[in-house]
Amino acid sequence: MRVSLMPGQHWSGNALLSPGFGVFRGAIGDSALHAHYAHQLVISLHGEIGVAFPTGPLRAPGIAIPAGLPHCVCADEALLVYLDPLTPEGTALFQAPADTPALLADDLCSQLLAAADTGQPLRSVLRQAFGLSRPSAQDARMTAVAGALRAGIAEGGASRLQLAELAHLSPDRFSHWFVEQTGLPLRSYRKWLRLELALHRLAQRGNLTDAAHAAGFADSAHLSRTFREMFGLNPAALLRGIVLDSSFVQAT
Repeated sequence: MRVSLMPGQHWSGNALLSPGFGVFRGAIGDSALHAHYAHQLVISLHGEIGVAFPTGPLRAPGIAIPAGLPHCVCADEALLVYLDPLTPEGTALFQAPADTPALLADDLCSQLLAAADTGQPLRSVLRQAFGLSRPSAQDARMTAVAGALRAGIAEGGASRLQLAELAHLSPDRFSHWFVEQTGLPLRSYRKWLRLELALHRLAQRGNLTDAAHAAGFADSAHLSRTFREMFGLNPAALLRGIVLDSSFVQAT
């Protein structure tokens, strides 16, 4: 049975979604014990934050939750960062399959909060903290590939062969090159793109069915299921009081 630990509250605040990376800052709404595909960083805006796990509660200024671990964030407000486990940042956060949370260093929490407050790139803060190199300048071919992916997302998107031709690479070499460019396999990148497009449609006060079809999902149930699997939340309930706003924080 799923029992809400924070009854009667609604999500409100600012959010950003890009391939492999999501951010939310604001008031935490209804939350039950749940698990999801993305790694999650939970950072208190004021002092410490509580997160409930099957093994018991944990309190700290910041907590990292590995993908698949059931949890419930118990707080009025927080900064939440979602990382695809296949991204370089996600791999560095939990370098092996993990089933226990980790406490974040106070300095890292402060740096992430400061970056969110000033509209700075959170992923750069994480890369520096994890000792990852700065991403190289984007290959001009990637601009064409990304444009083709976005343009055809509602119809299922361009095939791997078509994208490889755009990049002037063989299909096998393209798969490796795409991960080098984006940090994600093509299939995962498409999923994030579809969720991003669907959320922007919902943010424009569209309904779930229209948003699902515009983003290439079979129907609203498919969209809702995919969103819950990724983030553990219902997209319709989440967006009632949330503004999708790339200006409050940068993705890269």
